[in-house]
Amino acid sequence: MRSIHSPGVLVVLFGGLVLGGCQPGGGGTGGGPGTTGGPDTATGTGGEGPTTGTPLPADEIGPREGPWEVVVDAVQFPVATIRKLTVGREEYDGNFANRGQVEVLFDHDEETITIETRKYVFGDAAETEAFERLSLWAYAATGNPVPRPDPSTDCTKDTWKDNCAIYAYYDGQTQPIRTGMDLRVHLPRGYRGELFVATEDNTSEDIWPRRSDVTVLDLCSSGEIGLESGRAKVRMCRDLSPAPKCAPADVEACEKFPDGSGLEAWSPSCPCGVDNFGQLVVRAPEPWAADITVDVPGDVWLNATLENAAAMKQPQCLPELSGCEAPRCVLDATDPFAPTAEFNYPSDAAPHGAGFNVYALSSGCTEIPYAEPGEPWTPDQPPKEELRGKVKLCVGCL
Repeated sequence: MRSIHSPGVLVVLFGGLVLGGCQPGGGGTGGGPGTTGGPDTATGTGGEGPTTGTPLPADEIGPREGPWEVVVDAVQFPVATIRKLTVGREEYDGNFANRGQVEVLFDHDEETITIETRKYVFGDAAETEAFERLSLWAYAATGNPVPRPDPSTDCTKDTWKDNCAIYAYYDGQTQPIRTGMDLRVHLPRGYRGELFVATEDNTSEDIWPRRSDVTVLDLCSSGEIGLESGRAKVRMCRDLSPAPKCAPADVEACEKFPDGSGLEAWSPSCPCGVDNFGQLVVRAPEPWAADITVDVPGDVWLNATLENAAAMKQPQCLPELSGCEAPRCVLDATDPFAPTAEFNYPSDAAPHGAGFNVYALSSGCTEIPYAEPGEPWTPDQPPKEELRGKVKLCVGCL
């Protein structure tokens, strides 16, 4: 694995200008809806200078961010053998907490993985010493993470492994609560394994509540995403299959079942069994209020449930199932705060409620104070606030 102790970080440590990260290899790596910009984005919140727009003085306590850095560069990622990938997690044993933005972008034409990280801390310049102790943890070790796993499980060496996890690791007794790491992962477009994403907000400073957003672009398989009061934007790929685990030839046979006519399309008797249907779950558990948007293709057989589970029901947080129009979509809004819809039901022989399933949940609906990473900051300025808890499914909005 390439070293993450690049000159860009040293510049932050010693109070100079913040430099942009280098360009990752393998496939396109441009930004997209909800991303925090390309790899060359400078943050403008480290080093010396005034507190509005330009870097902070060395003795000023405030937000400091390093540049985006490529820490894994185009490592081989054989999609035929990799079935599960985990990105981010909640704090465990005083460590392994990214507490930051997570982006997963399916933008590599080659079967390779590239990972970028961006470290941050709230403190004076001396506290950026934590950057030297923060690094990427990427192993296929089973169970809870440990500081030094078996080297044979290192996923950054030679070829990526199945069931790898990508975490932040702090090389010290306890990870400081005011530090964290943003993660940006570039994956092959052809990946059809499961994706698990988790992150936490960093609200250790009331004047700088750094919410953790999740952006996933062009996911073609099942996934599970957990966040707190950030914003989740998930765009499913345009050629999404109801059964991502099923071989393409078997998917075609199910679409044309039984004899090429499609009169019994997706019958339980077709080659793709029920275990092959895909599912996306995006969840902000109690007490969190998150904005969640899921963009799906308009022609896939899909069942969706959107829910706002706040105790106090507010019309501003009514879930939005856009694009559900008869006859291709059947809407059930018996509970307006938990509507369901079935899109593109294929035939009377198909089991209702199957196909690709989407479930999105926000457990709150409330005004959330937040600070955007990299934005100008002044100590006496209160954080911005906005209503969060809005859940939306759309076709082509991301």
